[in-house]
Amino acid sequence: MRVWLTTSSPLYPNLYVFIVGHPGVGKNRIIRVAKRYMAELHEFPFAPTSLTGASLVDALAASKRFIPRLPDLPLEYNTLTITAEELTAFMHKYDDEMIGLLSAFYDPDPYAQNRRGKDLKIKIDHPQMNILSGTTPSNLIALMPEVAWDQGFTSRVILIYSDERTIGDDFAQKTRGLNESLAHDIKQIGNLVGEFHVTEEYRSAVNNWRALGEPPQINHPKLSHYKTRRRVHLYKLSMVSAADRGNVLLLTKDDFNRAMGWLIEAEQAMPEIFQSGGNNAESKAIDEIHHYIHIHDKGDGVPQTKIVNFARERVPMHMVTRVIEVMLATGTIVTNGKGLDRNGQPWFKAVMN
Repeated sequence: MRVWLTTSSPLYPNLYVFIVGHPGVGKNRIIRVAKRYMAELHEFPFAPTSLTGASLVDALAASKRFIPRLPDLPLEYNTLTITAEELTAFMHKYDDEMIGLLSAFYDPDPYAQNRRGKDLKIKIDHPQMNILSGTTPSNLIALMPEVAWDQGFTSRVILIYSDERTIGDDFAQKTRGLNESLAHDIKQIGNLVGEFHVTEEYRSAVNNWRALGEPPQINHPKLSHYKTRRRVHLYKLSMVSAADRGNVLLLTKDDFNRAMGWLIEAEQAMPEIFQSGGNNAESKAIDEIHHYIHIHDKGDGVPQTKIVNFARERVPMHMVTRVIEVMLATGTIVTNGKGLDRNGQPWFKAVMN
């Protein structure tokens, strides 16, 4: 809240970011390194990893910041940053109270709470939260019920997905410390105070983008409400870009282009999260059956009897026939082309991509 951009009201560059990927892609390393750089800032307020709604409010109330700005009035606000390497370590299950608090603390509107059974009143005039957390696609889909994607919290989150794995030499000599130049820049950014302004070129770039319908469009049904906050994300990322470039609180066309590039790169990969994390029991059973047929095929395929016996251990008996029909319809398996065997059973072969 040390810096802001005024639109219809002050907008601050705090972010909710989930790094999403399968195990082994390096999510934890990214968050640990980011946290080490954040820790270079004086009295940077980290939230505890595991929280309830009540403990989140308590931690935020205890994290008050006072920034003198003579001759202007001082800045007073409460802020926390959640850096949970695994989202489910921070939020064990979907909790309406916690989700409501996180949504409220995205914007620094006054917050008040009276604790029942206690003579305790909590009032926070300017609360603000940042989140950098990691999760797998399957954990994210399991944690967030279908209704969550129609609510405000998920529209506030930027999902960064990658399944890329870097192959390198584990034993090569590497620099383990912080990059001194980057640590210096982080401290300089941490000292910025004041309002961002925009150039006419930045303003024109935004208005032209809006006039064109804010392309490229996102059409995934789970992201329909996220679309309503794309412009807010763009402005926040533009402030990040400007702070990264230097100490002048001015958004230029270069910041627009850079922020837009970041946003589009993230958005293009978002639908893959739901595809890779949404495998249900039937889908997983199909993968196992396909693998079974492939490794047991000695040339003529695998008889249906063996496939059924294998499949019934993985899905309910009434679904076995449906699973085989789905595999045939999708081209995952085909008959061996030799007709039925002497027992009247077809043989199937796995189709390998």
